Amino acid sequence: MRGEKKVGLAEFCRSIRYPLPANFAIEVKTKTRRGCGFIMDANHATEKFAVLTPAEAETLAAIAERIFPATDTPGAVQIGALHYIDIALAGDYAALAPLYRQGLRSINRCARSRCGACFADLVDDEKDAILMDCEAGRVTGFKNAAEFFETVRYHVLEGVFCEPQYGGNKNMAGWRLVDFPGQQFGYADAYINRRVDLEPVSVDSKKPEEK
Repeated sequence: MRGEKKVGLAEFCRSIRYPLPANFAIEVKTKTRRGCGFIMDANHATEKFAVLTPAEAETLAAIAERIFPATDTPGAVQIGALHYIDIALAGDYAALAPLYRQGLRSINRCARSRCGACFADLVDDEKDAILMDCEAGRVTGFKNAAEFFETVRYHVLEGVFCEPQYGGNKNMAGWRLVDFPGQQFGYADAYINRRVDLEPVSVDSKKPEEK
């Protein structure tokens, strides 16, 4: 619309801060996203990763679910952010794998030191306290804590809102949360001053046959 600035994925991901505010503007079935505990289900527990070890995947999944938690709408892990990050670390983001390994070890070391358990086993408030200290660079013995948190936060959001062909945004669930129509082949309606109520279309979707 005239006078509004169009925001791309990169700008959108940078604009979302942690922890998510109570009025975070993902409004589909619910107007708020409150945190909830993460349990690695059978599907994710048996999933094979190219780069992440099972222990690393468990810790990263717990972090991702605090950055973008599930409520009555899917959270980061269910949407596929973990799979997206692992694929990226095996490819274009390979140079960041050492930062991930160091960061995940440090998060668990901090969790055990403070709370006597690994990060994935902590209650939500304990997880949030550690992540907020990580975001602020206050993790003892880990000078790159702030960089690690910002990298993971950004990648989690990429995994939620990316093109599905990159391994995340399963069934275009992330796009549905924000009413993003994806790569439409055209619009029969201008959708001025009202939500776009179209089913999202990914870049590899087949163009519908013209009648």
